[in-house]
Amino acid sequence: MEIKRFFADKTDFSQDKIILSGEEFTHLTRVLRYKVGYKVIVNLDDDKDYCGTIEEIAKDYAVVKVDEIKDNDCKTCAEVALFQALPKGDKLDYIVQKCVELGVKEIVPFLSAYTNETKFNPARQNRIALEACKQCGRSLKTTVSELKDFSDVVDMLKNYDTVILPYEHAVRGSMAQVNGICAGKRIALIIGSEGGFAPEEVQKAKECGAQIVSLGKRILRCETAAVIATGLVMYELGELKG
Repeated sequence: MEIKRFFADKTDFSQDKIILSGEEFTHLTRVLRYKVGYKVIVNLDDDKDYCGTIEEIAKDYAVVKVDEIKDNDCKTCAEVALFQALPKGDKLDYIVQKCVELGVKEIVPFLSAYTNETKFNPARQNRIALEACKQCGRSLKTTVSELKDFSDVVDMLKNYDTVILPYEHAVRGSMAQVNGICAGKRIALIIGSEGGFAPEEVQKAKECGAQIVSLGKRILRCETAAVIATGLVMYELGELKG
């Protein structure tokens, strides 16, 4: 039987016991129908796997007795943030899921000149991110922020060591030529929506130190661009090696 993964807060851990409550408790008992004696892995957002056994199931919480604490090997060597212009419909679901699996630490949706969508549910996207973290074995949560404006994104870029903006009109420059994709760096990756970026937005990003790159000769869908660009960054970091 597959051992499922759950997340809890550090404050829920005392001595050798972890309390699971809220949505994680609901998932444990009502969806998976786990019983006392089942094995689980709990993560406290600290690069560790807390392997344990369900010791008690009460009305609104479960107690997990920790049997072993192990290092989690799924952490990335650099902090990669995806700044994603809000796409239409449910495309963001796919982007969040796949980019979390690839290892991004944070996803920041934003509105830009050519975005045509305004509906955004941060709670839904954080649930998708959490499930993706569980699926791929990560011990650190990926957070999806509140919706930003492009001006907010520009202000946030100063907090990053390396800023990358793939642009469909870039005539040269590839991910392999970007300076600063290396361990220990904070890396920002900026992806447009279906309409791409306005030239003035690209210029503002360049003024903030963004390196403009091409993703090839073909114009990609925004959800394809997000996954491909994230994958290329992870490849350059060595994260896709065995």
